[in-house]
Amino acid sequence: MAERLRSGLVGPRGAEVPLGHYLPVHNPTDGRILGEVLEADASQLDDVVDGAQAAYSGVWRDMPPEQRGALLRAWADSVSAHAQELVELETADVGHPTRDATADAQRAAQWLTYFGGMADKLESHVYANYPDRLAYEVREPYGVVAGIIPFNANLVLASIKASAALAAGNCFVLKAPEVSPFSSYRFAELAREAGLPPGVMNVVSGRGAATGKLLSEHVGIGMVSFTGSTAGGRAVAAQAGGAIKPVTMELGGKNAVIVLADADLDVAVPSILHSNFVKSGQSCVAGSRVFVHESLHERFCEMAKRVADTVVMGDPRDPRTHMGPLVTRTQRDRVASLVADAVDQGATIISGGYASEEADLGSGNYFAPTVLADVTDDNIAAREEFFAPVASVLSFRDIDEVLYRSNNTGMGLAAQVWGNDAGAIQFLVRRLEAGTVWVNSYRSLHPTISIGGVKDSGFGRENRFAGVDAFLRPKSVVWDLTTNRSLPYAG
Repeated sequence: MAERLRSGLVGPRGAEVPLGHYLPVHNPTDGRILGEVLEADASQLDDVVDGAQAAYSGVWRDMPPEQRGALLRAWADSVSAHAQELVELETADVGHPTRDATADAQRAAQWLTYFGGMADKLESHVYANYPDRLAYEVREPYGVVAGIIPFNANLVLASIKASAALAAGNCFVLKAPEVSPFSSYRFAELAREAGLPPGVMNVVSGRGAATGKLLSEHVGIGMVSFTGSTAGGRAVAAQAGGAIKPVTMELGGKNAVIVLADADLDVAVPSILHSNFVKSGQSCVAGSRVFVHESLHERFCEMAKRVADTVVMGDPRDPRTHMGPLVTRTQRDRVASLVADAVDQGATIISGGYASEEADLGSGNYFAPTVLADVTDDNIAAREEFFAPVASVLSFRDIDEVLYRSNNTGMGLAAQVWGNDAGAIQFLVRRLEAGTVWVNSYRSLHPTISIGGVKDSGFGRENRFAGVDAFLRPKSVVWDLTTNRSLPYAG
């Protein structure tokens, strides 16, 4: 992209580029400045939230749900029609290879279509049948809700949160990641172009400690849906909690992969490595702790080296590229330091382990797909989320041991089990402390499958009806039907 991009906010008057403090956005492929984005201040955020509240009370709250659903599906059609534009922005913004960005654009449209179909299918509940009263529960939107997303999956995460919130009848304010904001802005502009009323879908950006804090604490925001790091989640939960507003949290993961003795390594090895290398490892569900049965450990490592060595790292616009850069130079340097620490603590690099300069990729934020062996449970590679293309291989002897070691972490987002022994698989599935367990598969994401974490990986669920329920609050209604009754204080 030769032309520098500049995004301000998407609010009640559509896309605007107001005066204010703008942050530089760098292209992770070459380090050049791609554009700049407004860091929304308190007054600008007030204007956006006020506009969203006006849209909620003026049109969105009382719009028939089937009409809201039709607008969401029209938005999905617009996303599909502009998919190539969104792909180019996501590739320049985040550094995802074209093939991955294309899949994300398709998923964004899929989620909008799914929740558009759900908008008129939300139900209330009738309580016990009393002869003298009618008692029932209705679930109502909060009004204006917020979503805060990280940099690694803009289109998918924006769609997951916005589509569910709008289907529930809320208006939505998205905080786009300041290091990769542009695809989120265009995604919101397409909502307006598809016919959604002004103020229904809004976007601001800025650093978490600035705009994110203002948004979480804002009196006009009814609830916050957050996806990001565990540290970021703690901050948002504290900020929203100070205003006594609910939150949902989908946070980090140090996810366990268990390879049983009867696993098919021809399928398991490339699949497990892909779960670590897709999006350059910048995925909260990456299977970064790979526990391999001791009988397969040596063969697994040999195969992992062969597979990792074939991964093509390079310009994300090149269709031959499997893996692009990390989003920032700071993150790349952090990963290099973490891998060095892991080696100092006894790990062995069997593939990768180097950054851009050694790969002859110039000034981009590249870090090679990396496999570490000889990793122990106390090694930093088994304890800390790297958010990078690094898979750590550990050995285990029996199922009770690997279950304990898998669960011996503060996080619990996702897990994988590879094998053919149904009894062993079911034993693990029932006992693994994770929000999602994939069996002989990984990253199977669909709007009909709920996602979310346990422990330090968060709480609340997205997708399905649970995803809409998060944006609704219950109200009990009790209606007295008696015609003759004794009154209190009657003489």
